Amino acid sequence: MQALRKTKTGPGNLVLEGRPMPKIEDDEVLMKVWSAGICGSDVLIEKDRHFYKAPVTLGHEFAGVVEEIGAAVTRVQVGDHIAADIETRTGWLGVTREFASHMSVPEAQVFVYPKSIPLDDICFTEPMVATVHSMAERNTVNPGDFVVVVGPGPMGLLGVQFAKYCGAAEVAVIGLKGVDDMRLEIARTVGADHILYSEDNPWARILCWRPRPRRQDSSMPSIAPAGLLRAAAARGAGRISIISLWGEPITIQPDSLSLYQLDLRGAWSWNGPETWHRAIELIKTGRFDFGAILTGRYELDEWETAFESFRQRTDCKCFLYPNGRDGFGPG
Repeated sequence: MQALRKTKTGPGNLVLEGRPMPKIEDDEVLMKVWSAGICGSDVLIEKDRHFYKAPVTLGHEFAGVVEEIGAAVTRVQVGDHIAADIETRTGWLGVTREFASHMSVPEAQVFVYPKSIPLDDICFTEPMVATVHSMAERNTVNPGDFVVVVGPGPMGLLGVQFAKYCGAAEVAVIGLKGVDDMRLEIARTVGADHILYSEDNPWARILCWRPRPRRQDSSMPSIAPAGLLRAAAARGAGRISIISLWGEPITIQPDSLSLYQLDLRGAWSWNGPETWHRAIELIKTGRFDFGAILTGRYELDEWETAFESFRQRTDCKCFLYPNGRDGFGPG
């Protein structure tokens, strides 16, 4: 099978390589991978600015169909449509443990979806898990909140929808002129009330919007520049979640955190299986528009084009299809 692998440390060093088909243990299943989403962390691994263990096959956002089950597997059947928790007993799938067109997964990590849910939607499971953790476990969006999302990437666009699902009164999204225009238009499509540009001092506009009576403010960015601290402070008791990874040092002025009693929380990973179950139930509701976010579909041998499209933001979310999209089926 073909796999996109980081072969050694250092910037670059991504190649397509032939790999042997995985052999499953008695308590594992063999998944035929339908799609794998390109994540910002994959690009950081390519740049050598994220943890990983080389050599490793990239890809931790995935969906697939069960092709074989081990002798001790009881809960999962051949033909099931699945996602999987990427934290396994032998490492992180797609970061420190092998992943390619087929993957062995411990049954304990597997989540089975109804076959009525599109496999592309299932591939958003891990990003949705991270969204739930950021906005419902590490922070809270309450009915009537004002929510600011900084950065209209895939995670930010899921955040827009999640905030609306939770009853946010208004959601503002901030991006860059000429760079994020396509993604900001998607933000409007999926429910954003305000589209703002970083170059136009969006914080000044946010400061002019006063909360309605009994309304509580919540700022939930995908990145948190110093301006967000000022805006959250001015609106009072703001709550900030950071889900982005930079891969390099940044500088902020933290005085506002103390002076205005702001909550600033990191939101890496998830709490455990309960976060996955919450995210999966949300996906099963059918109330999230994943199709608007998924703009790029690429065969595995087009990975360089897909990565460049992600870097240049000509696509929003890119999926790679390691087994191709034509003729894929159970088994």
